[in-house]
Formats: sequence, structure tokens, C-alpha cells
Amino acid sequence: SDELCRSLCRRTLPLWWLMPGIGVVLLQILGASRAYGSTYVVYIPLDSPIYEELETLNGLGYLDTYLDEIKPISRFEAARLALEAEKNLSEAKRSEPLARSILVSLDEQLRDEIRWLESNREDDLPTMAHPIQRAEVQSLYSAGPSRDWRTGPNGPINAEEATPLLPNNDGLPTSTGTNEVARLGGWAGLGGFLTGYGEGAVAGPLTHDVSGKSRAQLLGAETVLSLGNVAISFGQQDRWWGTGHFAALSLGDNAPPFPALTIENVKPVYLPWILRYLGPGRRQLFMGQLDADRARSQHPWIVGHALVFKPLPTFEFGLTRTIIFGGRGNDHYDFTGFLGRFTGIATGRPANGNTKSRGGLFLKFRIPWLRNTQFYQELLGSDNLAYEVPTIGHYLPFLSVAYQGGFYVPRLTADGLTDLRFEYTLTPGSYSVQSGNSLYFTYENEFLGDPIGPNASQVDLQFGRWFELRHKVDIDFFYTEEAPNLSEGSARFYYPANSSVYPYSPLTKEHSFGAALSFLSLPEPAAKMGPALARLQALISGHAKVAIEYADSLNYQPRAHSIRAMVMFSGTLDNALPGWEWR
Repeated sequence: SDELCRSLCRRTLPLWWLMPGIGVVLLQILGASRAYGSTYVVYIPLDSPIYEELETLNGLGYLDTYLDEIKPISRFEAARLALEAEKNLSEAKRSEPLARSILVSLDEQLRDEIRWLESNREDDLPTMAHPIQRAEVQSLYSAGPSRDWRTGPNGPINAEEATPLLPNNDGLPTSTGTNEVARLGGWAGLGGFLTGYGEGAVAGPLTHDVSGKSRAQLLGAETVLSLGNVAISFGQQDRWWGTGHFAALSLGDNAPPFPALTIENVKPVYLPWILRYLGPGRRQLFMGQLDADRARSQHPWIVGHALVFKPLPTFEFGLTRTIIFGGRGNDHYDFTGFLGRFTGIATGRPANGNTKSRGGLFLKFRIPWLRNTQFYQELLGSDNLAYEVPTIGHYLPFLSVAYQGGFYVPRLTADGLTDLRFEYTLTPGSYSVQSGNSLYFTYENEFLGDPIGPNASQVDLQFGRWFELRHKVDIDFFYTEEAPNLSEGSARFYYPANSSVYPYSPLTKEHSFGAALSFLSLPEPAAKMGPALARLQALISGHAKVAIEYADSLNYQPRAHSIRAMVMFSGTLDNALPGWEWR
């Protein structure tokens, strides 16, 4: 009936507006099957300096097929892009010291993969193991209270901030004071087509555990089957979808990675026939399962897919979609009902199993004559104007739309050593929220998307400068507003007068502003750093960040003024141990 349709459309984003994207996904999978051969697919952690290097080369104009709106990428894809940039730089016949320095660094980090590609051996590799590909130690000091969003066991949402002023850190557990983090990652390949890789971490203060958190964390662990240009993997994988630099609007690595089955193409492909005019494209599909820390819908399913294309050298666009459904207590449907929710074509009745969907569109434009300036915009909708505009409101996600956009000037100075970035984010009250249920977009009580949460806005202005062609300093100024998404009556119910979280009523809008200074040193052979390290074959890199923020009415508490600060230093060994091969 019309009434039922309005009810369903209000609760979930219909799929048909993304059906062309699903068809493109299928065509990409079929087209990729023509690419014979296989190789080892090892995904690069999102905190690797390789992404900063590729972004810089892309901004300088030396990459044609880098689609950074879907991450992570594999080591082979990064090696392919490095060779592409080297070719374009050679053809440009111009002096570009920064680009050449970055290419030297990428050659050192990806030396095996680049050599295999140059000798056309990537499809004929022996069984091998790299038990310690990457090792990192980090010291972190945190001061000041954390943000949290506590709206009752049944929603709309329960979430918390892992570390103040250090978002997108895989949800590693830290507490006020000094914390230590150690990461270790490696991989192995079998038979030229099957890869296993993993990265683990131990985090927190040395003297005590973080309440409610496990000190040991698995940041990524997957088994990947490579079939031509198609990678099928199962395990925990970081994801970053969209154009955002400071945070991902759709899916990011603010929360720990969740277990999922994923299918994606390793490198960009062209679709057949007239669809070839869409240009090189990438796609990713996954189906995973979330946590049980929910009063309803424990361990709900999450299904997502993302597409990105580059029809012109100066234009990229993409689509994203995710849906959460099912879970214990929310799965009163048969197999047909499961398929309907899985595809989003028929989400059924909420009484039989509620769903929560959101879908997005992003655009990116590059203007070469304006110092290669990039303009980007992303929209992410999750509800429909079913009642307000019934003619079209059933089908388009207009009611609850989050916005993120900005610009990036990679050549603020003509030599490319100085850049400028501006980015803004606006989220509605229903961002990541499922009213009356627990299908909100969190994992382990941390946001899967932008960590500013619902009913919030943020602006960032960042200047960056390269020194000695291997070190970069960024200074970021940011301002944030967050409004309570609860009525006064709801606040009293969830947070009574004696609550230590919200002791005041009514709740008050939060304002905060601050600055962050970041330092990155690209990986460099240890032998160059002194005779004591001459025998060490690894690459050494460093990263540091200092941030401070003043917050008024933090967590919506009137007259609550807070100073938050964070200091972080880390050192990383890449290619820490030589690998072994067996024929």
C-alpha cells in the first residue's frame, strides 16, 4: 500500500537509483575475467606515507589513472602508479625535483614490485614470505576529555572518541596521559595467486589497560585470492571511500576494521563498448558483520559497494552505497527477505527486519591552468522526502543529506613545494543514526564515517610545505560546531540530573577551535643515517603531530570549558626483514 511504501522509504534508501552502478560493477567483473594471470595482492595500510607521495605526484600532474577515492590500494597498484609517474615525468622533460625525490622514495619502498613489473614477472612469482614487512613504534600523550554520543541502549546512537585530536587511527585504545603503540605487519604468498597478510598492534598505557578495551588489536588480516585483475578477499580491511582528506564521509578508518568478504579490481579497468567513455574505473563490493554491542540487531550485516570513474583527465565521479540489516532480534524474514535486503531491492517490513541505508555521490574537478587546483564535493543521503514531496521523495535521498567538499591547491608555489587545502563538512541530525533501533553506523562504538558525528559541522584550512624534498610540514586550523540531537525530555530520560555525562539540562551547542602541526619524513635507507645502521637493510621514516583545541560546552554541557591536547611521535621500519622465496 502507499502507506507501507512511505514507511519503507522513510527508513531505507531505495536501491534503484544506484542500479546503473550495480550493472557497471557486474560488467567490470566480467571484463576483468579476460585478464589472465594472477599475482600477490597485499593492501597498503592507510597510514602509510605511500598515499601522501601518490597524492603529491597526482597533484603535480604526473598520474593519469590514480583513483584515490577508493582505498586501500595494493602494493602492485602503487608500483604501477610509480612507473606511470616516472614515464610521464620523463616525457614532460621538465625539472621537477620534488617529483623525482618522491619517485626515488617509492622505488625504495616498492623495489620488489617495481622490478617484477619492469621484468614482466608479476604473473609468475614464486612462493614467498615477508614475515616483517613493516614495524612501527609510537608514543602518544593525550590530555583533556573525550567526546561521546550516548543516547540510550536502543539508539539513536552510541559512540565515543578513541583519542582526542587523533581521529582515523583504527580505533586504537588510549587514555589520558602517556600511551605507547607498537605495530607489526607482514605477508606471505603461495603459488603466485594466494596471499595472506596481517597487521597487529598493542596500544595503551604501560601501567594499565584502557577500560572496556583490549590492549591487543588486529588492524588488518586478510586472505586474498587473485584472479586476473579481480581480488577476492576475506578478513579485516581498512576502507576509505570518497574525496575527503581529513575524514571520510561514507566509510573510513576511524573505527577498527570489521570482518568482511570483499571483491574489487586491483587496478583501474575500462568497460566494454560505449561504456569505455567512462574512462578508467575502480569498484569495490563487500559484505561484512558488525559488533554485538547493541541492545537490538546484534551482529547486523553490512553490505556496501563503491564505484569511481575518470571519464576526462580533469574530471572524476563516483557512487557509494551501504546498507545495514538483520542481526539477532532483527531477522524475522526468510531467505527471500534476506536477498531483498542484501540487494536493497525489497527491504520488506520494518517489523520483520529493519534496515538503514545511505548512498552517496562525489565529484572531483581539476583545473590545470589554475596551478592544478582540485575542487571536490560529496553528498551522502540516508532518508527520503516520502511525506514532504511524495512525487519524487520516495526515490531520492534528499531529506537527510551530509555534505563534504573543498579545494586543494598542490602548487601554491610554482615549484610544488607548498600546497593549500580547504575542506568543510556538514552532517544532519540523522547522520549515522537509526532512530528507535540500533542499526547505527558504528563499530566497537566508534563511527564508521566522519568522527564529528551527527548534527555537526567542521572547517579545516591547511598549509603544507616540503623541505629538502623528503620532509613535509603541515599546519591545520580547524573550527567545529556540534548541536545536541535530543529534545530536553529525551536528555532527561537518557541523562538524568545526577548523570556524570550530562549533569545539566537543557543541552547546549558545542563550539571548538584549534590547530595541529604535522611532520612527515619519507622513508630513507638506514645505511644513510650513520655507520651504526649500515648493516640494516630497512627504510626508516618518521611522523609526528602536535594538536591543541579549546572547546566550549564539550559534550553539550553548559559552562563546560575544556582544553584538549595531543602529542604523537612515531618511527617506522619498512622492509624490516628480507623476504624468502621458494620455487
